[in-house]
Amino acid sequence: MKNTTSNEYATIRCKGIEEMKITDFSTIASKVIACTIKLTGNQHDVSALPIYLTVYKKSIQEDLTLIDLPGITRNPVGGQSKDIYEKTVKLIMRYIEPPTAIILHVIPSSVDFTTSESIKISKEYDPNGERQLIAASKIDKYDKGIGDKLQGIGPGSMALKLGCVAVLNRTQEEIDQNISFQHMRRREQDFFTSSKASKTYLHNIWVVNNWYLARTYRSDQAKETRIKTNASDCWTLYNNIVKQYQLLVHARVHGIYDGDFEIKTQESPESSATRSLMSVFKPVGNNSLDDRIALQLYRYQKYCATEISKSFSPFFSPEYQGNVVKLLEENASVALPNFPSFSIIQQLCHHEARKIQKSCINLIGLYVEYLKKVLVGFLNQVFVEETNYKHRITQKLTDIILRSLDESEEHCTKDVNKMLTIEQRVFTLNHYYMDTVYKIKIQFQKYESSNRLATVVKAVQSNVIVNDFEINVAGLSNEYQAALDVQIAISAYCRVVQKRVADEIAQLCHYWLITCCALVMDAKFSSAFTSAVLFEWMREPFDQQQKLENLKRSILAMERALMAGQSV
Repeated sequence: MKNTTSNEYATIRCKGIEEMKITDFSTIASKVIACTIKLTGNQHDVSALPIYLTVYKKSIQEDLTLIDLPGITRNPVGGQSKDIYEKTVKLIMRYIEPPTAIILHVIPSSVDFTTSESIKISKEYDPNGERQLIAASKIDKYDKGIGDKLQGIGPGSMALKLGCVAVLNRTQEEIDQNISFQHMRRREQDFFTSSKASKTYLHNIWVVNNWYLARTYRSDQAKETRIKTNASDCWTLYNNIVKQYQLLVHARVHGIYDGDFEIKTQESPESSATRSLMSVFKPVGNNSLDDRIALQLYRYQKYCATEISKSFSPFFSPEYQGNVVKLLEENASVALPNFPSFSIIQQLCHHEARKIQKSCINLIGLYVEYLKKVLVGFLNQVFVEETNYKHRITQKLTDIILRSLDESEEHCTKDVNKMLTIEQRVFTLNHYYMDTVYKIKIQFQKYESSNRLATVVKAVQSNVIVNDFEINVAGLSNEYQAALDVQIAISAYCRVVQKRVADEIAQLCHYWLITCCALVMDAKFSSAFTSAVLFEWMREPFDQQQKLENLKRSILAMERALMAGQSV
């Protein structure tokens, strides 16, 4: 059922029948029968295929979707399928299984509610009766004690959270005479007003409500003193929490680890020399994370530099030397024998540069995951008290943190890829490159001098170690001199690239993930809520508001009913 501001009408459709517009509501029943026959072959059988009926009326305050399921039939009649019972039960279970479905049982008031088969089926999916209610039909045929029964009291009743509603049905004669529902509502109102059982029921409700109000008034009055009086108070409290959060982030970013800001951690017993750099992502203490943001970025940078170094080829291995000699032979006609072609250097450097990307992207991913855990963990530090609004606000702020870091990660990754593209150009002004080349050549010259003076080959040092490079120069022939020059150049240049890339990616991570994200998180938090939303959340729990509103409506309804009953 849906609301409309124009003329009232209805639409109906099913498989095999196009949507039809109905302006005369008295023909709806015949249209439903026609659709039923189309789907099942006769008007008494059932089908899992639905009939969609939408009624547009001006008096509908809220849109409502109602699924009218067939009644449970054990013995097939009138051309129904032999398995009508199984088909019906399967269809009912299909629609009552979703936890959002409200189950409405239509049960005669004279029947024991607990023996109803629909009640038994519903217990499988709603054992506590939290989303079920009963419409007790034929209330004019009620048994003794119907008032208690409708309240879930006594034998044959059901204590459902949504309760029971009594309705007065039209008789078959009234149906044949096409008595309108407006007339039936008036007759139903007259029945409940004049019925002795109805008066008893209303009196009992009045007594219960008065007792409940007397018991809860003082506690509700006490709660009001703890509720924030206006939106300004809530906004001030929230801004103070955001300010504490940002002070905590600033302290961790700028290396302030004093007792006022430090999350409880315990130092790892392992020495820094032997501890794996990957351990920075593991908890340092029990159920806590090392939240020293500045220090962790430095450790991740060192880890990245190590991974880049591991990705490089073993430049002074015999296999690599053989590849260089092969390239020199292939480019013999391009340059002089003692001057290798620059294309060889460029080709070898590009091969090594392609290996760097994986380590760089891995660093960004690891640091983003670390920041997510730390920044979300800070929320629990500033929201210390278990208030009624803590969960809802922290959940919203957590979404902001995760979304902001994901966006910053995309920007950072894009800039890192640009940086790696720039690294395709083989060039450096870093003195470290020429210093390394010079030192290796000096060591090699010392080797040659000692080799000429030595009388025993075994006494000659065969390994030269310079700046962590170990070169086996024993038995080096003249044809490998040019290859050695290339190996020295490539190894020295890749070490320069390693240091340069590690510095640049750390700078990009700091800019995008810290400067543009973590340090401005307070601005995003401040714009996350309106003052009206904060006031709604922080003044009292949402479910408590709902209970109070429902209680007020119930009291007003009972007062009107009591006044109507007393006036009879």
